[in-house]
Amino acid sequence: MSVGLFDMHTGKPLPGRLTATVINFSPSGACLIVPKPALNGKHIFYETLNSDDYTLLLHVEQSEGADDTSTISARSVWMNSCKHLQQSAFKIGIHFLHDQKEIYNLFKKVH
Repeated sequence: MSVGLFDMHTGKPLPGRLTATVINFSPSGACLIVPKPALNGKHIFYETLNSDDYTLLLHVEQSEGADDTSTISARSVWMNSCKHLQQSAFKIGIHFLHDQKEIYNLFKKVH
């Protein structure tokens, strides 16, 4: 999975993505681990916290090596530093902006 930023004013995603790991999943959101919270000079947590300027855009590959990717829009809710695989990283709590049933079915296909 990867995460990027979507510009709500232009209606286009910003260039670049961060690799993300989902460690907790709930009906309304998830907890992501990212190696760093910055993407091309933008802080993905602060840019999407209570903001109408940007949303997070999660890219979920349907099957490894395939070009079949689904996207999910979300907003950040909280953030904390952590260790992941013996490396400094960041946990970011997110709230999904899509229908819960649609997201559940998507993750059910992937796992």
